[in-house]
Amino acid sequence: MILIVAALAGRLDAAVKPDHILQDPQARVFQTIVDVELQKRFGAQMALYMQAIRPANAVNGNGVLRIRPPRGGKRRTVPVEFRTFALGPTLVNQYVVEEGTLTVRAAVGKDTQYEWATPNKKPEQLDAERAMQSFAGADFWMADLGLEMLRWPNQNVIERKLRRGELCSVLVSRPAKVTEGGYSKVVSWVDEDSMGIVRAELFDAQGKLLKIFEPKAFKKIDGQWHLKEMEMRNDQTGSRTAIVFELKLDPKR
Repeated sequence: MILIVAALAGRLDAAVKPDHILQDPQARVFQTIVDVELQKRFGAQMALYMQAIRPANAVNGNGVLRIRPPRGGKRRTVPVEFRTFALGPTLVNQYVVEEGTLTVRAAVGKDTQYEWATPNKKPEQLDAERAMQSFAGADFWMADLGLEMLRWPNQNVIERKLRRGELCSVLVSRPAKVTEGGYSKVVSWVDEDSMGIVRAELFDAQGKLLKIFEPKAFKKIDGQWHLKEMEMRNDQTGSRTAIVFELKLDPKR
């Protein structure tokens, strides 16, 4: 997932950490951020920085989607292939399952492009709204895999607090317009050292907690940490999906 890259930072293209981290790395001054203009400034800087994260080298791997439906449903394991690489200024992520291939192309400051290709059919181009749909029947939506919330116009850093023993900025992302079946906001805890997401809470169109994202395991490849396992839990239905990858360097790039 672009999530796999953004869980822990890699190479960056013309981006610097937000002012509150650079000016106050120990959070002695900026803790609870009351000033709305500062919230917006720090939030915009953080979203831009996270958009700019790139892998030092192309990475690919095989893995599985472990889908646990609501109580009483049958658990499923779906094989998946993954590949991420930078193509000029664009970060490309591909997820391949039996039913098709999801390609996510993201560049700093531009709309994310989603493409869903199934065998013997013309690839389908999806905008952000249409990407708010399940990937392969999982609790991860296509838009989740593209970190779509970082493209939204409303980004606010509201406070800094410890999560998993790490100092995190709490980033609240809101879309320009709330649509039925989409999100009203996403609250992310971002590790200020790695600038990776250590937890995210995703709220439905009615403002109720819908899903919780958490990374579970990491792997160091070529001196750079990558997310190896991540989980999305649906707080309303009780379902959950883990994506587990066996990652390796891509010798082609």
